[in-house]
Amino acid sequence: MLAVVAAVLLLLLPPVMPFEASDCDGTNYASNSTFQANLKLVASALPGNASSLPTGFAIADAGTSPDRAYAMALCRGDVNASTCDACVAAAFLAAGAQENCPNNTGATMYEDACVLRFSSVQFMDFLKADQWQPGELTFQTIPAPGKVTTVPGAWFSAAATAILTAVVDHAVAAAGNSTARKYFATGEINFEPRIYALAQCIPDMALSQCQTCLGTLVHQTMGFVNSTKPRWVMSFMAWCNLRYSVLPFYEGGSMLRLQAPPPPPAVVPPSATPQSGGAGKKRSPAGLSAGIASSIVFILVLGVFAFIIRFKRRTNKATDTEHPLKKIAGAQCTIFDLPTLQEATENFSEKNKLGEGGFGIVYKGILPDGQEIAVKKLLERSGHGLQELHNEVLLLAELQHKNLVRLQGFCSHRDDTLLVYEYIENGSLDNFLFDSREKSTLSWEQQYNIILGIAKGILYLHEDSSMRIIHRDLKPNNILLADDMDPKIADFGLARLLGEGHTHTKTARAAGTLGYMAPEAVLGRVSPKIDIYSFGVLVLEIVTRRRNSSSGDRDTVNLLSDVWNCWIKGTISEMIDQSLEGYARSQALRCIHIGLMCVQPDPDDRPNILSVIFMLTRDNMEIQAPAQPAFFFRSESALASLSSCDQPDFILGENASVNGVTVTELYPR
Repeated sequence: MLAVVAAVLLLLLPPVMPFEASDCDGTNYASNSTFQANLKLVASALPGNASSLPTGFAIADAGTSPDRAYAMALCRGDVNASTCDACVAAAFLAAGAQENCPNNTGATMYEDACVLRFSSVQFMDFLKADQWQPGELTFQTIPAPGKVTTVPGAWFSAAATAILTAVVDHAVAAAGNSTARKYFATGEINFEPRIYALAQCIPDMALSQCQTCLGTLVHQTMGFVNSTKPRWVMSFMAWCNLRYSVLPFYEGGSMLRLQAPPPPPAVVPPSATPQSGGAGKKRSPAGLSAGIASSIVFILVLGVFAFIIRFKRRTNKATDTEHPLKKIAGAQCTIFDLPTLQEATENFSEKNKLGEGGFGIVYKGILPDGQEIAVKKLLERSGHGLQELHNEVLLLAELQHKNLVRLQGFCSHRDDTLLVYEYIENGSLDNFLFDSREKSTLSWEQQYNIILGIAKGILYLHEDSSMRIIHRDLKPNNILLADDMDPKIADFGLARLLGEGHTHTKTARAAGTLGYMAPEAVLGRVSPKIDIYSFGVLVLEIVTRRRNSSSGDRDTVNLLSDVWNCWIKGTISEMIDQSLEGYARSQALRCIHIGLMCVQPDPDDRPNILSVIFMLTRDNMEIQAPAQPAFFFRSESALASLSSCDQPDFILGENASVNGVTVTELYPR
């Protein structure tokens, strides 16, 4: 009955109202004017800029005064890069629509997933310490048309006030947390109906400015919360926003979870107040008997329930003691016992060994039902507690994508931890690229699809999964090929699972494999851009079918140096398959260009993975010229050993320069 009542109440609640509004504060500009041209430049750059940054916030400007266009965009802290990009682009289109701010030099657009503001004046100056005037803040508050009438207003107001205050405090506190998105928080309170809330400021604000901004919105929101028939509202301005709803409106789980406040004392209706004397004191014997009997039955029922609950708790406690792993088993993550995996792999027989990497040894296994599996026996424990380790594995098991190897389950036995994956018949990309027996079996179409599939898998790990995963060890051995030659990334999340200290090179700071590690990764600095670097090396290896040598070996030319030498000489086509013609040839050259962009020394110069996918799939998208890649070696022995591109007819003098921009052989862009 409780479930039915809850469902009925949910149907009676107002639907989540889209977070859409606009505010026009400029003057009209003429069609085809200089300002409009500058605004188009800003509109083309800002969506990609905002979506590529971890904060989801970007500013841009174009042109010169008085026709200069300024803009800023802030995406909701929980949305991924693709949603952010689409929202900002849609906000620009909506601003020019007839019903919003057509031909206006100033507009603020409040979309569901982002806020956009553009103007002909430099509005960001308002945040300077000498110009910040909280009294001049302008805001909008939009109440939902429906009212929350299922609970007493005072009780709902107490719950809504509690969660709004909590998310504001948490958003402000996140300013000092390097792992959290600055000035952003979500939360929910266990109330009937459950209340969801969100608070966010633009990251360029000072701490006191964010506090003032959100404090202003809280004050305005209280007028709706404290009414006798409360509504859920959206309160916002260009610099910050605050909203709450009786239905979820943000992605992922809540950052905060609160318990509902106690209900206010019940008000006894006057009609129910006992009267002194007269008929109010009269009770019939039958009524008294019925009341006593009902009370006895009620007490007996409570006693039975109490006994059942107590017995169940004891049983569960005993079960948990005997089988500590059973309580965390889920539909997507099977917990295996060690004898089952020993039998499946013939006690981890050497003949069943598929490979060995920085995290462990992989064996092929066959379960009793005939299912083939791959079992990775981790080399060492990371110092994680048992429960923390299980929680991490369960999180990894939730990551489902066609370009990721599926984690089916795990086994934890004393000091051994084993991960069970789906078995991929074709093995690793390493065999198809560098094994002379398999080298000619991949067509260019398959090579290109492998590159694109790896990029899509990285996008899921970086942006679209429930938690951001940085792989930290992308290389051909960790790319498996399914029956249709679709790539599947393996070993994702193991750096997270095993902690910072467990690495391929057995050092306490670096994590990865030499030749695929970005310069900053060698120093232990971790960001999504280290995966971009490894991806760039992979792309160059796939296109050239050459292995990148160790970046520490300065006596030979590594692949990056060889590619760059050919690039600046204009003979880069010598490094691709000479049988490729037409579109396939131009596509291969474009992939080399993208690969060089991904291996730039400075992480800020490398594109994010979403931009990489755009460059791979949009031939008309222009790519800037790359600079010299990281780990480029120009020793005398290196120059003498060049073999993949034509030998130069002259020796460069010390003061000679090389055009690092021009590519002799152009390909369609």
